[in-house]
Amino acid sequence: MIIDFEHHYTPIETWTKRGGKKGQVVRMFSPEGKEIRPLYDADHDIELHLKYMDMAGIDMAVLSKNLDDLDEAKLFNESCSKVIRQYPTRLVGFASTLPLRGKAALDELDRAVLEFGMKGVTIRAQEDGQALDSHAFWPFYEKVLKLKVPIFVHVSLAAPGFDACNAPYDLNRTIVREFDLALATSRICLGGVLEEFPELKFIIGHFGGGISSIKERLDRYIGFWGAKFWNDKPLISEPYLERFNEHFQKLYFNMAGREIGLQSVQCALTNISPKRLLFGTDYPPNFVDDPKGMKEYIEVIRKLDLDKASIDGILGKNGMELLGL
Repeated sequence: MIIDFEHHYTPIETWTKRGGKKGQVVRMFSPEGKEIRPLYDADHDIELHLKYMDMAGIDMAVLSKNLDDLDEAKLFNESCSKVIRQYPTRLVGFASTLPLRGKAALDELDRAVLEFGMKGVTIRAQEDGQALDSHAFWPFYEKVLKLKVPIFVHVSLAAPGFDACNAPYDLNRTIVREFDLALATSRICLGGVLEEFPELKFIIGHFGGGISSIKERLDRYIGFWGAKFWNDKPLISEPYLERFNEHFQKLYFNMAGREIGLQSVQCALTNISPKRLLFGTDYPPNFVDDPKGMKEYIEVIRKLDLDKASIDGILGKNGMELLGL
């Protein structure tokens, strides 16, 4: 079983509203003028998703989408639930909602999970300018715990707080989004989230933004400074370094966002257990019209210097256990 843990779907109504045009690639920008991503026919064409999955050898995809408007989130949940019912052995969905928008947004999460059978919920690395260790998220985390579903942390398409990365070339999509995910990963582990909600299950996109490349530095500073690592009082309990690593080892990381990311895979395996890695493509922004590339990525993973059980886990069994499939 091969499961794609980052596979995006957009209802055609939302796609059209955003300027999508059949047969054309349309570039989409944020209000600040940052390019977000192109719009493709593949965004809404679920039959094309399934065709490419078949060509790549992907058995199941987890559909997800971040949206800024609660009505659009409701539309996604309704549309996603329909295609899941149509193809129940091929597709599962992660709910869309706006976690900091109050009772109506939390009620929508209830509806998506309890009525539509969504297997998780998608949020951004920042929501409404708030980091994931903000106490504003506590009611959302409490709701997720009651629903017993994982949280997928996706990139913020135009993350605030990175003005130094403004440039006449595309640092926003290539660098900023990954910085933001690495920060979110750190905040979940260091900012009291898993201290307060130890049973929460997080899936961080894009290898945690490459958190593996700087985790050794985090370990060093936490180990050296101890309680002084925090400006006021520690937000995790003693022993601090061991506790940080305990939290880190609870996280899952998908392998999307790098196309055939062999170097990123090898880097991730230096401090992330294979049991916590989940295959992902980030289709259609990545691998658009390229099922051959998706298949090659799977083949690269199969050739890793790991035992067969670990490889099978990365490609699907870890995800099956996480989602209770």
